[in-house]
Amino acid sequence: MLSVKELKLFAQRLTQTEFREQLGPFVLVQRPERPAGAPGDTDQFGLPPNAQATSMAKPEAMSTGALSLLFQFEDLVVATVPPMQGVDELAVGRSPDNDLVLEHASASKRHAVLRWDAANVRCTVQDLGSTNGTFLNASVRLRRETTLKNGDILSFGEVQYWFLLTDTLYVKLRGPDTFRRI
Repeated sequence: MLSVKELKLFAQRLTQTEFREQLGPFVLVQRPERPAGAPGDTDQFGLPPNAQATSMAKPEAMSTGALSLLFQFEDLVVATVPPMQGVDELAVGRSPDNDLVLEHASASKRHAVLRWDAANVRCTVQDLGSTNGTFLNASVRLRRETTLKNGDILSFGEVQYWFLLTDTLYVKLRGPDTFRRI
């Protein structure tokens, strides 16, 4: 994972096209993971986040997590995902063979899939029947494949990501006032 602070330096040295080529068409921004054994790092049964059983998500954790993404930008990190081109899929879940591994007990082993369509410059998300669901903007539980909008907050159980097109992230990193105009 790359911190927002690290990416800021990166964005200052590259053109927008070079930045997009390095990171791909979109990014998933999140709070940094807590170190293993951090206080509160267990589910309701005292299981660690990578336990075999999926625990129930707490709705208040989803809401609080989504808000923190919007107001703590400097402290966030960008999840590294495989490069996506053309029509491509990104598997999301707790199992280590996913493209984006969610190390949290509220995530299912096979939680969701993100589909990138370069020709139409769009990304969709589809829940795969997960225990705790996939939510959009901390309120709408997804029941079918849904097109994401730039700036949406995705929640896979209690794990939240801010979906941003790479060009939007680039503009935000280049100057403090430019993002307000987007």
